[in-house]
Amino acid sequence: MKKTVLLLVIALIGLQGYSQTQINGRVTDEKGAPLAGANIMVKGTYDGDGTDANGYYSFVTYEKGKQLIVASFIGFELKEKEVEFSSAKVVVDFVMKEITNQIADVVISAGTFETSDRKKSVTLQPLDILTTPSAAGDIYGALTSLPGASMVGEDGRLFVRGGDGYESKTFIDGLLVKKPYSSNTPDLPSRGRFSPMLFSGTTFSTGGYSAEFGQALSSALILTTNAFPKETKTDLQFLTVGLGATQTYAGKNASLSIGAEYYNLKPYFSLVNQEVQWNNFPEQLGITLNSRVRTKGDGVLKIMSTFSSSESGLRYPEMTTPGAMQNITLTNKNSYTNLNYSRPLGRWSMRTGVAFTYDENLLGLKYFDVNDYNTNIQVRFAMKAKFNERLSLNLGGEETANLFSEKYRVDSSDFQFKGNIHDYNSAIFAEAEARPFSKIAIRVGLRGENSSLINDSKVAIRTSAAWLISKDVQFSLIYGTFYQTPEESIMKFKPNLGFEKAEHYIANIQYEKNDRLLRVEGYYKKYTGFVTYNASQFFNPLVYNNSGYGDSKGIDIYYRDRKSIRNLDYWISYSYIDSKRKYKDYPSYVTPPFASTHNFTVVAKEWVQKITTQFGATFSWSSGRPYNDPNSSRFMSKITSDYMDLSLNVSHLTDVFGKSTILYASVSNVLGRNNIFG
Repeated sequence: MKKTVLLLVIALIGLQGYSQTQINGRVTDEKGAPLAGANIMVKGTYDGDGTDANGYYSFVTYEKGKQLIVASFIGFELKEKEVEFSSAKVVVDFVMKEITNQIADVVISAGTFETSDRKKSVTLQPLDILTTPSAAGDIYGALTSLPGASMVGEDGRLFVRGGDGYESKTFIDGLLVKKPYSSNTPDLPSRGRFSPMLFSGTTFSTGGYSAEFGQALSSALILTTNAFPKETKTDLQFLTVGLGATQTYAGKNASLSIGAEYYNLKPYFSLVNQEVQWNNFPEQLGITLNSRVRTKGDGVLKIMSTFSSSESGLRYPEMTTPGAMQNITLTNKNSYTNLNYSRPLGRWSMRTGVAFTYDENLLGLKYFDVNDYNTNIQVRFAMKAKFNERLSLNLGGEETANLFSEKYRVDSSDFQFKGNIHDYNSAIFAEAEARPFSKIAIRVGLRGENSSLINDSKVAIRTSAAWLISKDVQFSLIYGTFYQTPEESIMKFKPNLGFEKAEHYIANIQYEKNDRLLRVEGYYKKYTGFVTYNASQFFNPLVYNNSGYGDSKGIDIYYRDRKSIRNLDYWISYSYIDSKRKYKDYPSYVTPPFASTHNFTVVAKEWVQKITTQFGATFSWSSGRPYNDPNSSRFMSKITSDYMDLSLNVSHLTDVFGKSTILYASVSNVLGRNNIFG
């Protein structure tokens, strides 16, 4: 490899035929503090470097004459300097100006007065997720500790503000992830397919999100993959349930990271008593590939690809015969590839990409088998321009092909069902942000969508406004309409259906000062066009229609404090949800079983420098959830007992054989509570 690189360098020198120029300098903020990790480039070339811990950089270029040197750093304004390359050595220093409306990655905020998604959403860093005890390293598990999300322990998906799990969508670098959760058997929760360490930011929007995203009635989880790695390294993971390894190669203009992981829960389940009787312990193999390439013109190409294969089997009650048990087997194969290219084009910046999902889910029961196959491809193009400090424009379009097939076979008869879906969803969007006054920001967006499957088009309106009342207090208002194609589990019967629709009304007030943040947000969601059907004839497409409806209203309260107690970071969240709906096979308008009225969480993390250890605790409480008792004359009239959990963890930073090592341990349900749905 080194020989190849050397030969390439020699060849490039021979082709250029020019003497080189050494570029040195230092990057600091306005207070003179060094900025480590800033990027310095000769505009339009591959030549550049990143700053070290003291803010210094150095690189060689063969360019001549007047050139633009560009300095960029997250949270700071882009800087350009014109330099004459006429000598062997040039010194170029930069003083970067912080963007005053930039939000830190670990706070929840409606924003200062800018109304972009990152300013009205909850943003988490990977370490926030990994060190939240109740999350168990799962992105979606961590989000249930934030206001708006409900604890639905038997499912594992995101249930936001009284919405069903299918109403929340996940996007990576702006592109859809069709199957973000692992496959699961009935009443056992799934997990997110992706490690939090793959992402530099995790933005969780609980409603009113940008016109840039669609096909989600309730919420959007927006993930941004990591930029270039800083160094070549090897990461090893040893767990009680498996192991993993990742090798990263970091070059000047390209990087490659390859990782593999294997999990087998047999040793753990053999030691810890399980209420479920397993006959094939859960086992999974996963492979991840990430690559980054700098292209000419300051472009960046990102490639992310994952593959996983899992299988499990358990004994499960047979619903038709009281007391009888049946074997359930589950095999899943999933692959996801995300290719994303971005580059500046003068005043505009461009981002284009393609995402590919393939998921194969094979479920075997005592009397029948259900095999699902899903292929999803999305192509996307977007342009964004910032004309000045008061006006910016974001526009683009996408095409999504969703191909779904299900085969249902009954063992004791010749009955078979085959359902196929071919849906091509086309969408365009345009969104403008304006600041007509110094303390007021307005965003207006339109999104048009067309589904070939239901042969209909809709235009969604997204608007928001923010008013900076004082230096530390902001008030925001949001309204938006959102459309979604009904689930594949319904559309596979080929009914003649239309879009489901939600309208969001949100009011937010926030106080933020000295690393203390208080946010109170009220909302109202109105649903129309929910799909309803007769459960006794679910194979008949004529029993399906869009006559369902619903609403959800409530209040979210969030307080985070990283200042009052040294080295202690804690947050408190509370959600009140009043949600009712008539949909699917519901005979009446009731609260669904996934919407608990009260949800309360406290998360605390303390770092002890003397022993380089962080201690964490999560306490979660939810009021009982409704369920349907077939012996009752009223539908969904019974309530479960409350849910309660205390989880603890500890993370110790040390050296093993001279290598940086983190020792981590966690325990959930410390109180030993027998939670229903938990």
